[in-house]
Amino acid sequence: MGRIQKITVTCLIIGAVFSISAQVKAQQFRFRNYSIENNLPDKFVYSISQDNDGYLWLSTGKGLYKFSGLDFYQVYYPDSLETRTANVFLKDRFGTIWLGCDDGKVYKITGNGILEVELNNTRSIGQLLEGPDGNIWAIAQGGSLFSISPETSAGSFKKFPINEGYQIFSAIFNSEGELLLGSQDNILVYFLSGDTLAYKGSIEDFDYAGVNALWQIEGDSYLVGTNSGILSMEVDGLDRTLSGFENFPDLEYASVHSFYRDNMGRIWVTTLYSGVYRLVLDEQTNNIETVTVLDQGSGLTGDNVNAVYQDIEGNFWFGFSGDGLSLMKSEAFSYFSPGETPDKKNIIAIDQLNDRILMGTPSGYYLFDPSRNAVGDFFDLSQSLASEIISFETDNSGNIWIGTDGKGLYLKKNVGTIASFYRTGNTSEDYITDIIVDEEYIWLGTLNGVILIDRSSGMFLNRFNIDNGLPHNSISNLELTSDRKCAVALKTDRIFLIDPVDGISSSPALMYGTTINNVYSYSEDKNGNIWAATNGNGLFRIMGDSLRAYNKTVNLMSDYCYSVLVDDLNRVWVGHDRGFSRYDIGTDIMKTFGEDLAGNGVCNSNAIFEGTDHKLYIGTTQGFVMYDREKDIDDPIAPINNINYLEINNVTHQAKGHIVLPYEKQYIIRVNYVGINLKDPEKVYYQTRLENWSDQFSPWTSDTEAVFSLRDGHYLFEMNSVNEDGLSGDPVLLSLVIKRPFWRSWWFILSTLIAIVGIVVIIIRQREKAQKKIEEYLKTELDDRTREVQLQKEEIEAQNMEITDSINYAKKIQISILPDFNKLKEAFNDAFIFFRPRDIVSGDFYWFDKVGKDKFILVCADSTGHGVPGAFMSMIGATLLQDIVARQQETKPSVILKLLDQHIFTTLNQNVEFGVTNDGMDMVVCEIDLASRHLRFASAMRPVILNIGGENLYLRGNRFSVGGESASEKYFDDQEFYMGKGDAIYLFSDGLPDQFGGPQNKKLKIYQFKKLIEHISARPMSDQLDMISKFYDEWKGDNEQVDDILLIGVRF
Repeated sequence: MGRIQKITVTCLIIGAVFSISAQVKAQQFRFRNYSIENNLPDKFVYSISQDNDGYLWLSTGKGLYKFSGLDFYQVYYPDSLETRTANVFLKDRFGTIWLGCDDGKVYKITGNGILEVELNNTRSIGQLLEGPDGNIWAIAQGGSLFSISPETSAGSFKKFPINEGYQIFSAIFNSEGELLLGSQDNILVYFLSGDTLAYKGSIEDFDYAGVNALWQIEGDSYLVGTNSGILSMEVDGLDRTLSGFENFPDLEYASVHSFYRDNMGRIWVTTLYSGVYRLVLDEQTNNIETVTVLDQGSGLTGDNVNAVYQDIEGNFWFGFSGDGLSLMKSEAFSYFSPGETPDKKNIIAIDQLNDRILMGTPSGYYLFDPSRNAVGDFFDLSQSLASEIISFETDNSGNIWIGTDGKGLYLKKNVGTIASFYRTGNTSEDYITDIIVDEEYIWLGTLNGVILIDRSSGMFLNRFNIDNGLPHNSISNLELTSDRKCAVALKTDRIFLIDPVDGISSSPALMYGTTINNVYSYSEDKNGNIWAATNGNGLFRIMGDSLRAYNKTVNLMSDYCYSVLVDDLNRVWVGHDRGFSRYDIGTDIMKTFGEDLAGNGVCNSNAIFEGTDHKLYIGTTQGFVMYDREKDIDDPIAPINNINYLEINNVTHQAKGHIVLPYEKQYIIRVNYVGINLKDPEKVYYQTRLENWSDQFSPWTSDTEAVFSLRDGHYLFEMNSVNEDGLSGDPVLLSLVIKRPFWRSWWFILSTLIAIVGIVVIIIRQREKAQKKIEEYLKTELDDRTREVQLQKEEIEAQNMEITDSINYAKKIQISILPDFNKLKEAFNDAFIFFRPRDIVSGDFYWFDKVGKDKFILVCADSTGHGVPGAFMSMIGATLLQDIVARQQETKPSVILKLLDQHIFTTLNQNVEFGVTNDGMDMVVCEIDLASRHLRFASAMRPVILNIGGENLYLRGNRFSVGGESASEKYFDDQEFYMGKGDAIYLFSDGLPDQFGGPQNKKLKIYQFKKLIEHISARPMSDQLDMISKFYDEWKGDNEQVDDILLIGVRF
């Protein structure tokens, strides 16, 4: 693909973009804009496409780039010319991207790079088409057409000349296979006849308006884009009928650049100077049903739009002449900013009023028409109330209830009159923070608690504040639950509910956090659970006497939550500062939406509402956001994993599947990778692994680079990614080989061996000559020495017999200190001990004793070495165990191991002037409650096999020995099991698994040992001992015993 240059992007959500109809210009969509200021390479973007690896390709005024969602990478043409512009991209049926350039060249992008199709053409390529013959057709702006075979590597082609008097601006193949060419004042019609392109005629009378774009709607119906508008064209042969669009007069004045059809069948029209038009066609008549305009006045960065493109995630991209690149992620979210002054933009309350949506501000309200997405006129109440408005509520009679900041409650009846309804003269109580109106009562949240009023009479009924059970007087929000109780949001660590008759009650579930808990808003879900939005402690779900907390650790956008609403689909919406979160209760997935949403507005605490049409409205200090779930085409795809490039010792290389490097002492390799998710690239998380360097995957992180310091060897890099929907892309692999140095290559080693052999042969021959000279001398000396050795042998045999007698006596002493096997059989149903020292005395030993009434301690130990040194260690171990368990009455296995470790290290290193010893032992200590069959054990380097319910469990111990080197980080932990009747435990040293033998004279190993235990575990313990002894003798055969052997089996 040629050289690649990286430009890092800091994605900036500039604001929201407006998408409006020809009549209404208040609706805005969220937009993410890219410019030179945030590392877009150039402000001129001419064409856009996407390859099969997920990269977005851009043709800019400074060359060709591909975009990963995070970074822009420059891709160079084969001749390295950077000033070439690709006028048009085409992605064919094979997924190959073709480029038509302003200098007449055509290229195609392949896995091996960019290949040129050598057309010998200098006319600018204005259009690329995939013809009915499967070929790629390159339309030069004058002189010739080219039919290119897509299957050859460089693209074989055929040239078709046309009248050079025509400038070709657009082209399409219609459904009949005819080629229509739009020129400066007509449409030329050609058809394919075998291998020739035949001229059929022309469609005239376009009044010298250049035909810049053509689109076949269906059959004989076309859209024609010209310099002076969009026309509807009906064709009958070469006859045509042209007409405009009376219902959409703006279309008749647009200077059209191109047409684009999205995957929903809508036609997007890019224009010069008028932005973009989105046309929705009637499926039956193919007439234009609606037109939506996106232009600079509605939030686009510019009106001169070169290209629009929909990627595989459903995002829309817009390329501008001079204004950069824009991304529209979703049409479901719209933003409205009515009013010019801050107080008229500040939507503090939202409610349904008949078929309209009331949008309340501190000085009045708007009525929003959801059928037209139109904000109506402003109803100014500042003169009528002479007070700032704090809250709104509507009732089923069409009345509007208004809470003020010290003037009490007002009622604006549906007939239009407004009057004071409730006022006490107490400023705190007349500050109405929230209102609920039901069939019987009016609930008022105030700075002096909750006021309950009879709706029919308007009489005061009750006051609920700190005097009768609430923890605070300042009320933020009221929520009427399904059982007609009022949940009160205030400074509190638990939910407080008010029943009109029974009064105040609270839940025992505590809302905990790092700050004083201040609840701003409540909402109830379909399961009757209450959701609480708090200022600093996140979101809580209160489920009766229990609760669950949600905060930033589970991807909540912020722990500062100002509003909450559970919608009709049982999804929880949470408003924050400059954005909001959505939690799906069913899938347990949390999503977040734009920190700069709604013109940097902060979500207001009582301004979140779901209309009868199930549209969701969120009020902010800068307007309101509308979510239309019918437009939310939420079909997420997994990230597409790629390796962008490798940096090897500070030199950048392309990423290939297999890379071989020459030997160097050390390589610093930096791997840059990405899981392409263009919609939310910052919400993709990665883990990596480099086999032969580390077998473990790295923790999940948002980092997109991994750095390794490598020597020679074979490595395999693997990268996985996951997005916020929990979807994981296919892992990407990269094989990396760093060659060995030449002195470790086979030919060098072989040559060296041959040289060494030759030298050895010469030396041997020389030595043979010298050998003969001393052979006679040695023979004489040998006879003399033989007599001397015979005398020494007799003396050594006498000494050896004396030593053997001493060791045999030591064996009796060792056996005497081992506990009596009968004591083990008394404690358990059945047991066996298979004990075979390698020498006369053993380094393996067992120890057990009963402690108290029901406790039984069982130990299996393997000391350093065997024979006499091992026996000494076993005697030390047994003596210390007797002291720890019997005298100190310690029975917890982990503590026993820790104390034994300390005692052995201290005992063996008292005389440090003679050196520090590292001797120790591996062991398992079991504490068994004979009454409950509760087993607790701790292990130092030795595994344990449990037979529970007929199934064997192989359990590893801690990776520290007892004794040995002192290590402050040593630790031993306990493992606990309740054993059933008939269950068994097996403790063993490494002697039996390490024994050589069998048909191949190899170690038994732990795998075959486990199979042996599994085979015999159902038998009585006495039979098991016989079977183990027989198996061992057969396995060992004539081999020497390599180590002491100890195996203990106990059945409960």
